[in-house]
Amino acid sequence: MTIDTILFDLDGTLVQHSHVLLPEKLTEWGYRRSPEDVRIAFTAQIHWFYDYAARIKGTAEDNPATWDAVWPRLYGRVTAQLGIDDPGIAAQMVDYFADDPTPPLYDDALPLLETLAQGPWRLGMITQRGRRGALRFLSDHNLSDRFRVIIAGDDGHGRKPDPTPFQHALSVLKSDARHAIFIGDRIDDDCGGAYSAGLRAFLIDRYGIHADGEQQGEATYIRIESLLDLLHHLNAHPEEEAQWPLPQ
Repeated sequence: MTIDTILFDLDGTLVQHSHVLLPEKLTEWGYRRSPEDVRIAFTAQIHWFYDYAARIKGTAEDNPATWDAVWPRLYGRVTAQLGIDDPGIAAQMVDYFADDPTPPLYDDALPLLETLAQGPWRLGMITQRGRRGALRFLSDHNLSDRFRVIIAGDDGHGRKPDPTPFQHALSVLKSDARHAIFIGDRIDDDCGGAYSAGLRAFLIDRYGIHADGEQQGEATYIRIESLLDLLHHLNAHPEEEAQWPLPQ
């Protein structure tokens, strides 16, 4: 085995997206919708969100208001998908999520982390979330001590898909990109950033949002449907590992 370093994304990879908290709030607001209804509505809009985020990426850091404008539009599209003809509900979503409530872990996250803790791997995290929020999420789930390095979006090392946060994490861990992998739920920021820094990338796609072999830019990755699938790859024979997509 040549992999000694495993880096993780946070939101959508270990911690569920915040919209899993929405069914309870919708019920409070007079609109009962099932968790599956809400998941389908957000999934239907996820590619629009990624495309919008890509279009504003160059201006968002200089003009945060540009980025803030995405949320009313996203929640408006979601409420329409849910058949809710009340623009006030989208505004209530904006206010609710502005408080950054902590969503639950995915069911496969803790079993994987506990298994990895028994092995030789160096674990790290690279998240777009600000440090304060990331540390609070990890603390709320008793995961603060699981990672030797945490690179947050406001640490000054750039943001994915810039290779710098990946390179900084590897530097702190004294790891080589050739012996490191990154696991995230987005092709553009996660797989693209890992690729640009010379790491192998794994795309966690629990709900089949992405097609096998789908690419954005030059990023290559291995698609998995559960974090526990990673264990098979970590225990791969050298000849299997040699077939993994590698940055050029």
